[in-house]
Amino acid sequence: MERIIFVEKFQIYDEDPTEIQMLLNVQMALDALREDGVKTVNIGSHDVVEGNTKLILGLVWCLIQRYQIASRSKIPPKKLVMAWIQSVLPELKLTNFRTNWNDGRALSALLEYCQPGLCPEWKGLDVEQGYANCERALKLATQYLAIPPIISPAHLSSPHLDELSCITYLSYFIMRGACGYRATLHRVQQLLPDCAVDDFEMSWSDGYLLSLLVEAVGGPVSLIN
Repeated sequence: MERIIFVEKFQIYDEDPTEIQMLLNVQMALDALREDGVKTVNIGSHDVVEGNTKLILGLVWCLIQRYQIASRSKIPPKKLVMAWIQSVLPELKLTNFRTNWNDGRALSALLEYCQPGLCPEWKGLDVEQGYANCERALKLATQYLAIPPIISPAHLSSPHLDELSCITYLSYFIMRGACGYRATLHRVQQLLPDCAVDDFEMSWSDGYLLSLLVEAVGGPVSLIN
């Protein structure tokens, strides 16, 4: 017997669906995304059901941008991720999501930032051993930081590394509750020991914590009462 799952106002066919039911499932998902403000232009239910790889990958990237990287931020996801990377790894002076990551040093340094002691030797890594460095860093990230291995050592160490793939992988470090998120939150808590800083969302809406943080790192903010 056909089983139908009701999710809020949607009904989803999940047991041996016919082609029509698959189209309905996809259309309901696309409609839900559009209602939530996700732009799903140039893709329809037939594209997904028929397995249009290019359009499906584009849709997946839209989902990652909207729900994993930027949420409702007006800052482009690429700039958001780069700004965070540059702030936590200032020594490396990173500027891109391709060649900067090929030798494995950047990822290894990021692991050390997220969990001190995990990769303390990152500065001394042989840049000529990019594949080996990337392979080790990816394994450590999966084993100790629960970062899914969605990218391969061969891909990460390649000068033809796909930028979106790299950004997507790095997004797992900064999503709420992830290792990078926690490490940055811990750093802020150290800088503001007298404040209750529990997240990077509503606690910052009035600008008070931001002003205190700017002052704590030596910025030109004064007379905060």
